This record gives sequence, C-alpha cells and structure tokens, in this order.
Amino acid sequence: MPPFAVPTELARRYDVCFKSIAIGKWVNLDMLAVRDPDVLIDEIDPEFYDEDERLPYWAEIWPSAIGLGRHLFEYPAPAGSRILELGCGIGLAGIAAAAAGLAVTACDYEEDALAFARYNARLNALDGRVSFRFLDWRNPDLDRKYTIVIGSDILYERPNHDPIQRLLHETLEPGGMFLASDPDRRAAAPFVESMITRGYRHSAQPRKVKFESKDNRIIVHRFLKED
Repeated sequence: MPPFAVPTELARRYDVCFKSIAIGKWVNLDMLAVRDPDVLIDEIDPEFYDEDERLPYWAEIWPSAIGLGRHLFEYPAPAGSRILELGCGIGLAGIAAAAAGLAVTACDYEEDALAFARYNARLNALDGRVSFRFLDWRNPDLDRKYTIVIGSDILYERPNHDPIQRLLHETLEPGGMFLASDPDRRAAAPFVESMITRGYRHSAQPRKVKFESKDNRIIVHRFLKED
C-alpha cells in the first residue's frame, strides 16, 4: 500500500498502477501511472482533438525521461542552479532532478498530468524540492529566468519548435543550458539546426535506456546559450 491515498478524482477517472523506475544506479523512483495510456487515446473525442490537437502523451513513462534523469546524476548541475522542466507529464524527469539535489519548477499543459506529478513528488518525499505549475509554452507567463531548462521527448511536433525556442530566448539565463532528451526522432534534427542558427552551442550524447524489457536509443541534446 502506498503511504498516501491516491487522489479520489484520479482514482475515479483512471485505471492507475504503481511502477518502480530505476534512474541508473542512483535512485529508484516509485511512480503512480496510468496502467494503459493507449486507452486514453482510444477515448479521445474527435471534436476535442480537432480543437487543440492534444493527445494524452503526458500519461506515458518515456524512456527519454529516464535518460535525462541519468544525465542529471552523471553531470551534476552547479549548486544553486534553478531548473525549469517543460512538459513534465507524470513528473519522472523533474523528480529525478530533485533527487539529484536540484530545485525544480516542473510545468505541463495538462492539469491531470500535474496532479499525478504532485502526488509522485510527495510519494518519493521530494515535494520540498520540486514545485509544479500549469504552463502553455505558446503563451508562457514565467516571471523569472532559469539556469537550466530541461525537457524529455518534447520535440516530436515541429509546430512546437518555434514556441519552445522563443520560451528559451526569454527564460534561459545568459550562459544557461537547455537539455532535451529525445528517442532520436527525425523531428529533432530541424530543431537542432535552428538552435545552432540562433547562436546556441550544441553537443549530443547518445545513451541506451532499457525500459520494460526494451532497449531504447536516447539522445541527450545539450544547448548552451551565449553569455
């Protein structure tokens, strides 16, 4: 039994389960998750989708988030770094960053995703290091700058590239870093090219992530903003 009751609304609306996710050799995180996220896609109202083209990708546990979490342990951020996570989903990467000792503001466009993420932070006794808030990266309302911005598997739709880049321009401190983990999707290449054109220095680190008996190739892209 979990130490905290699952929020009634989540338990009523979703078939949930608990999963233990290893972030390399550093930490195991217990996560409340949707048992079968594909069911959510099957239940989408076409009219709702046509209005905003929103699919419930937030409900997946993405190997990219595991890879990003491992990266944050292997390459510790400087003390005092302020971390912003885009598209946090159920909270895995942001909570891993908190487990690595970082102060994190994790954001998502879906309120249910944020409800799962808040529960998971509390479940892992890390709710003191990570806060959660709604954010539409097309119209961000952030009032501070961050040392590091992170995101896992958020580059899959090219229409999102320009809003993400504008947000980074406005939110990332001079000399700051954007870390984007991606399962080597084709859509990531034009994003990388555009970021380089905008003056960011880029490097990429491939890594293998094994999740649910499947080997996944993950690329952690590192973009440094000019001072």
